[in-house]
Formats: sequence, C-alpha cells, structure tokens
Amino acid sequence: MTATLPHRAPAAPVSSPQDVRGRLARRFAAQHRRRSFARDLLYVAAWTSIALPIGFWLHDGGWADMTASVSGLMTGLGILCGLIATSAMVIMLWLSARVPFIDLTIGHDKALEIHKSLGQWTFGGLVLHGLYLVTGYALADQVSWLNEFASLWGVGDFVLAVVAIVLLAAVAVSSIAAAKRKLGHEVWQGIHLTTYAAILAAVPHQFSMSGLFSEGPARWYWLALWAATFFVMLAWRVLLPIFASLEHGVRVSRVTWVTPDTVAIEMTGRRIAALGARPGQFMHFRFLQSGLWWHQHPFSLSASPSGDVIRITVRMLGKGTRQLATTLKPGTPVLFEGPYGVFTDAARTAPDVVLVGVGIGVAPTRALLETTEFAPGHGTVILRASSDVEVAHLAEFEAWCRARGARLVTLTGHRGVRTDGTTSWLPAPHAELTLADLAPLADADVYICGPEGATGLVLADAKAAGLPADRIHHEAFDW
Repeated sequence: MTATLPHRAPAAPVSSPQDVRGRLARRFAAQHRRRSFARDLLYVAAWTSIALPIGFWLHDGGWADMTASVSGLMTGLGILCGLIATSAMVIMLWLSARVPFIDLTIGHDKALEIHKSLGQWTFGGLVLHGLYLVTGYALADQVSWLNEFASLWGVGDFVLAVVAIVLLAAVAVSSIAAAKRKLGHEVWQGIHLTTYAAILAAVPHQFSMSGLFSEGPARWYWLALWAATFFVMLAWRVLLPIFASLEHGVRVSRVTWVTPDTVAIEMTGRRIAALGARPGQFMHFRFLQSGLWWHQHPFSLSASPSGDVIRITVRMLGKGTRQLATTLKPGTPVLFEGPYGVFTDAARTAPDVVLVGVGIGVAPTRALLETTEFAPGHGTVILRASSDVEVAHLAEFEAWCRARGARLVTLTGHRGVRTDGTTSWLPAPHAELTLADLAPLADADVYICGPEGATGLVLADAKAAGLPADRIHHEAFDW
C-alpha cells in the first residue's frame, strides 16, 4: 500500500543517529526539569491556598475557642471543614478553567483527575461543615439540633447555603461512575454545570454569616481569591473561546471516509497557526449545522496543522458521532475551544519514542508521529484495532514511518486471554506478548491513546516493564 505524504516530510538528518539521540536526550531532560519545577510550584500554591485560611483562623484565636468547650470544639471542627472544603472548591475551579499554564504543566487529564477526586472531598467537607456548626451552635444555645437548624433558616444567606449543598449532592451523584453509565453525556454535562450555580449560592453566606470574614486579612484574602477565580473561569471558559472562534472563522472544508465507520474532517480558517495547536492536542468543536449545533465534541487533531487547515478524525461510536459523520456538510461554521492537553512532545523526557494507538486513538498518534523528534531507527509505532479495515490513516502511517525511519507494528483482532487468565490488550495469537516484547523501552517515552479499557491494559504493561511514571503519557477517551 502506498500513499502520498499529506505534508512535506522532514529533511534527512545530517547527523549520525547517536548524535541526534544525544542532542534529544539533553533537550528533553532539560524540558522535563522545567516542567517538574512548574508542577512543584503548582502543588505548593495549592497547599498554600489551603494552609493560609487555616493560619488566619488560628491567628484570630481559633485554637483557643476550639479547646474552651465541647460546643467550641464542634464549632471549630465545622469551621476547619468549611475552610478546607472551600479551598478545595477553589482549586477545583482553577483545574477546570483550562488555564494554559496548568494545562501544559500537569496535563488536561491529570487536572481533571485531581478535579474529580477533590469533588467528593469538597462535598463531604461542606456537609460536615454544616453538621458540626449546627451541632456546636445547638450545644451553646442548649437547644435541640432541629430547633437550632430552624432558627438559622432565616439568618443571613443560610437558605442559599442549604441550596448549594443540595445542588452539590446532585453533582456528586452524577459523577459516580455507575450513574454516568446510565446518563447520556449531554444530561450528565448539564447536571455538572449546576456546580457553578451551587458555588454562586454558597459564596454569599461565607461573608454574611461568618464572623471570620467580617474584617481583617482573611476577608481581603477571600475577596481577592474569589475575584481571581471568577476572572479565570470567565476568561478561559467563556470569553477566549468566543473571541477565538470569531477571529479564526473556522469552517468545514472536506469530509472524507477513511474506514467504513470513520471520517476525516478538514476545517479551514484564518491564521490557524496563531492558535498554537500542537500535534497530539485536542479541541472542543461545535458544528453550527441543523441537528448538530447543540452537541459539543472533544476531538484530537489527527494531523499537524498545515497552513490554515486543521484535521480531526471521527469514529462512529455513538448517536452523536454517527450523526456527525453522516450528515456534516462542507461550509458549516465551527465554534471551538482549545487546543488542550499535553499529549505532545512537550511531555518528552527521553530520546526514543514508542507511540501506541488503539482504535480511534490512532488519531493523535498519527499527528504526533508527524513532528515529534527521534533518530531514525529509534521510534516505534504500534497500531491496534479489531480488524484491518478499522485502522484509520494506515497508508499515512506507513508513509510517515518510512520517511522518518520508524518501525510500524499493526496488530488486529479481538483481545486475547493469557494463560494466567488475564485479558491482554493484544489479539489472541499474540496475547502472551507484552509491550516490552514489541518495542525497545530502555530509553523511550511511551505515548498511549485509545478507549479507557484498552488504555488501562497498555498502561499496566508499561508499568510492569519498569517504566517510571514520567515516561508514560496517556490519554483515554472518556468523560
């Protein structure tokens, strides 16, 4: 099978492979040190944002009040839970704001992973905050818990605080994996947006009912923190996507079938290079065509942006993608957000590279192959699909691997079972093989992309081979 390269291939190297590997090793090691330093700064900032409010409270006599009586202990525990939960809520918002520095430092997937884990802690902390405080107040007033709750109902913004807890409970339930499988993506996403309504309901009582924030440094700290948080959410989640879509004027230019259930969608616009999109990143697209405009899709770039053209590859995995693939017309205007993610050579740490694409995960793999640097003979591409006809852009992979001196391994067939009873990510005839059998890993970064289940199996293989976590880069298609 032959194919013409979609873009001009890189010029042949003028240095020896070992010279190239040495140069890349130094470059990526320095790059990794910079990212590690930036990541450490983010973690320090996050922990500081939790410690500062507690420090303000202790400075204002919080410990003395807490140890003075049982009611003081309950009230103090409630205040601590509230401070920690509110700080975690702010961190969650920053992680979901898609701030470029955060996204490029820890990666979009890692940011969402931390965001999800903090969500349960935030909800639990706010519930305990309310329970402990009402208990402490009831003990101090020597009334029942229910009577104390009733007396607070008309105080300040207490009702809004209760509404916030109820809304966050809805979000927490919808975020549980079992519930997510029963809900459509759009329904789950709509419920998740109530997080913002819950936060807006919770913030007023922080200042109207809490004596902690009536005056002094704590009040100004929280005012500044909330102002900065709302600014980054508004800027990067709302305003910048709108302005970018208007500025670049992206429209669908061509829709091409590349396998029986997969299409490549090319889009053109103005000054696309100014987006700074890197191969391996993804963007959110909303196609403004009847029947499609209401659904926003996250898709990875399947080729390096060339001129004013960007390309994505879409497999029909559900009702939304099926409708998109079969009805999308050239000329359709496109709204977009992004680019996002660090599934790019910005995450590289080592001179060699192994790219693993499973199913539609071949899309960002194909884009990354085009530009990530490696010496000839020191790159391996592994493509995994259920059948030969399901490997999207296979001819392009073959052409680029020849041009760049990479080894191409294509494995098709349903997953096999190893003799120990475990499921392999490889087809049955090769089920006993591991990632280390297919590619040299000693001095390589491994990039893995595909459906969540398959990605997990490849990740386990990479970890079993002894690869450190910072040399394993993965992106699972999940919401």
